[in-house]
Amino acid sequence: MTIFPRKIVCFGGTYLFFNIFTLLLKRIYKILAERFWAAKTDHEKRQLFQLLLFWGVVGVLSLFLSVRELTLSTLKSDLVGYLLLLSVSILAIVCTFNAKKNCAANVIFSLPVFIYAYYISDLTEHAPLIETVHLSVWWLMAGLVFLYYFSMMEVRVIVYFFVSLALICFQLLKAGHLTDAFSYFDPFASNPILIFTAFFLVTFYLRKKLITNIEVLTEEIDSKNEAINRVLQNSSFLISRLRAVRDEDGNITNLVVEKINNAFEAAFKRNLYEVQEQEAEYVFDLIFKGRFDVNKTVLFNKKNFTEFYAENLDKWYNIRVLNPSYNSYYLVFDDITKTKKQIADLEASKRRYKVLLEAIPDIFFVIDKDGIYEDFVIKEGDLFKIEDSNIIGSSIFNAGFPDKMAHKIYSCIQHCIKNDTIESIEYSLNTPNGTFMFEMRLAKLNANAVISVARDITKRKTAEFGLEKALVKAEESDRLKSAFLANLSHEIRTPMNIISNFTRMLADDSLDGLERLQLTEAITQNGQQLLNMIDNTVHLAKIETENIPVHTSFSKINPLLRDIYNAYFAELPDSKDIRISLKTDVATPEFGFSTDPQLLKEVMTILVDNAVKYTLSGQVTFGFEMVRNDFVKFYVADTGIGIPEEDYEHIFSRFYRVQNKINQTTSGSGIGLPIAQHYVTLLGGELEFESKVNKGSNFWFMLPFNEGRGYMRIVS
Repeated sequence: MTIFPRKIVCFGGTYLFFNIFTLLLKRIYKILAERFWAAKTDHEKRQLFQLLLFWGVVGVLSLFLSVRELTLSTLKSDLVGYLLLLSVSILAIVCTFNAKKNCAANVIFSLPVFIYAYYISDLTEHAPLIETVHLSVWWLMAGLVFLYYFSMMEVRVIVYFFVSLALICFQLLKAGHLTDAFSYFDPFASNPILIFTAFFLVTFYLRKKLITNIEVLTEEIDSKNEAINRVLQNSSFLISRLRAVRDEDGNITNLVVEKINNAFEAAFKRNLYEVQEQEAEYVFDLIFKGRFDVNKTVLFNKKNFTEFYAENLDKWYNIRVLNPSYNSYYLVFDDITKTKKQIADLEASKRRYKVLLEAIPDIFFVIDKDGIYEDFVIKEGDLFKIEDSNIIGSSIFNAGFPDKMAHKIYSCIQHCIKNDTIESIEYSLNTPNGTFMFEMRLAKLNANAVISVARDITKRKTAEFGLEKALVKAEESDRLKSAFLANLSHEIRTPMNIISNFTRMLADDSLDGLERLQLTEAITQNGQQLLNMIDNTVHLAKIETENIPVHTSFSKINPLLRDIYNAYFAELPDSKDIRISLKTDVATPEFGFSTDPQLLKEVMTILVDNAVKYTLSGQVTFGFEMVRNDFVKFYVADTGIGIPEEDYEHIFSRFYRVQNKINQTTSGSGIGLPIAQHYVTLLGGELEFESKVNKGSNFWFMLPFNEGRGYMRIVS
């Protein structure tokens, strides 16, 4: 039972020791690099530190062997060799401290001496020479690899090869098998001369080829970098190259300006010698008078470009950040001041012409030959309150006209363009202010579009038809019902089409299990959406007929809210980064009071559903809290898009939907909050809210704590 925990403790201890050891090495490397090797490149510093570690290990090992030989051995035949090895190690260490890498690497040429002392010399006890010759080869091969890694001089490697080969031949000669070396060893491939020579030739060739390839690639990279630098230097964009300064853990501590191009110098009146190797924050503070945060722009801005207005220069810049390498960043400034001014001039010109057109009581539309609205002018505060984005790009076939009227307008557009005539049409249109009559005149604007002038003739038509105030009321009522039915029809048709089509697809035998499961889930979700729409419609009908009974009974609040939490927690969409949490002031399972649980659950479900729907990221929190032991305050808070202040008075109106980016892309009937408000009133409370745009909303209501249980009431 204790083996597994012991293994965990052992593994954890090993991991901790390894981390501590790694941090210690980094610290030692930093100290040595700053104190002894400051003038060297990063690559040379790393190789010197590696040499120091290597010869340090050899020195410690030789010291240990020397001490053991002195204390334990009686013959002390190897003591001289160990002391000599210790001396060589100290020499190499001294060379590394003095930043003499070649000196430290050349110490490896003493390896044949030690091989001679341990495996060939008569001064030490060793196995027969013919048996240790392969050990000599392996040690010499290790020395060759050492030189490959730490030395780039081919002459040094070749000299080492011949010295090593001579040592092998000498050992074979002394063993009496130099002349018959190629016949003595069986198989032939085990010949030590052949092994060492083959190893040298193969590794030397591969190393040579690798170095050549590296040189070729380096030349190509240098050539391309030079070409890139030439292009950047002469570019019309304002470009600065920054270098990231990092600490020993790899974290960026500072940004330094390395280079700026000619356009940057000319635009900001700063020469390269003035800013080179200066802190980027200091340089850009001088240029933009502290208005530009270079660290935030380069390191923390998730977008690769941003717009920036330099107030002191009265210029607009489009700034792009490039990160071509680990420690290199490019800041590219594109002066867009002229473009910004041109856009502003066009907007001003558009506003002037729009004001002129708005002085005329008519409504102007530009419609292309396919029936698509290209532009429009409507007098502010007139019949319509619509955004450009809601009209421009839409078609006459989905602008609210009946199908016959839309086709008639389309036919008149074609006839007007083809024959260059003026066409007149009279029609009625439902607007938020009522139903109005218009006379539309179409005139050819160019070969691809017409201009439509619509005049309000409602008063004239009203006088002609003798409409009375009752008729206006009837039309208003009809408008509300038509809007609701039209919206209801759309809300029902979408899930019905999905259910119908996916059900037909389920009959396809070629579908695999996963596809069937996905289709089934889609059918279930849209079926639930359809049921919700029908439920809301039924609730609205009951409200209008005042046929909603209130069934009061003792209701446990915590399980009721927990059911709502579980339902929405499991269905949170993956496309949103939101969290939902439930907070209860009283955690007792038996906590409750007398109310209608069904109506209460319906109200909380509507409010939570709206919070989830209108929150793109952040938090949705709902729950309850006690107020003076007499009331229970229920609330639903979110960090969503919020409600504009101008929509406060309409938020509980039936069929009203706030104009925002979510409502433009999602379905809804606009009756959820009116239903919730009515139910809260039936339960004896009042639904209230507070909201800020882009900050979130908070809806709450208080119900009397009648016949409450599970909560300590203070009597006196």
